[in-house]
Amino acid sequence: MYHISPSLLCADQMELRQTVVEVEKLGVDWLHIDVMDGNFVPNFAFGTDCIRAIRKEAKSPLYAHMMCTRPMEFIKPFAELGVDYYCFHYEATVNPFRVCQEIEKNGMKAAIALNPSTPVELLEDLLPGLSCVTLMSIEPGFSGQKFLTHTYKKIRKLRKMAGDSPVRIEIDGGADIPISMKCIENGADVIVGGYFNLFDSAYSLSDKYRAYSQALKNGGIE
Repeated sequence: MYHISPSLLCADQMELRQTVVEVEKLGVDWLHIDVMDGNFVPNFAFGTDCIRAIRKEAKSPLYAHMMCTRPMEFIKPFAELGVDYYCFHYEATVNPFRVCQEIEKNGMKAAIALNPSTPVELLEDLLPGLSCVTLMSIEPGFSGQKFLTHTYKKIRKLRKMAGDSPVRIEIDGGADIPISMKCIENGADVIVGGYFNLFDSAYSLSDKYRAYSQALKNGGIE
């Protein structure tokens, strides 16, 4: 079973409320919210006021992808905002176990993200405490980049490591329909919906979402 998680960073920021309302009507499984501090990545995105406003409109779970240098500092504030999944970068801390424990202590589900050059083997001992692993298939910080094909190998390795674990594997970046299908075939569960598959100004978001979902089903992906 696959899931599509719309990335609000790729939406027209002047129409963010309308986008949230529209994706809610589509019945998405959760919303992907990129949080950038300008240090871990050279960009800024989605502060607490914006997330608070999104939470008021969205009934779907919120998946906060924390591209920040100090993930521990934001756990409690984001829990208070109503975030459901707190995804921090492995590269941003020397104490990933402690971060996971603090996330769970504050009532959120722990998730972790890996940059393209970070090997999945580093997560072996962490997997039992994770709800999801986000594999970056582009360099973090900016949308619209080309998919990095070595991601397929990382998906296969991680799926084998996870075994029967319920941990989900999310792919973030550059995944058009053919790439999305290949990612799912290799063991991914979640594809982040961005410029390459959902947010195309030539079509409505609803039309793109339905076409994307149908294309995956027609390709034998259930």
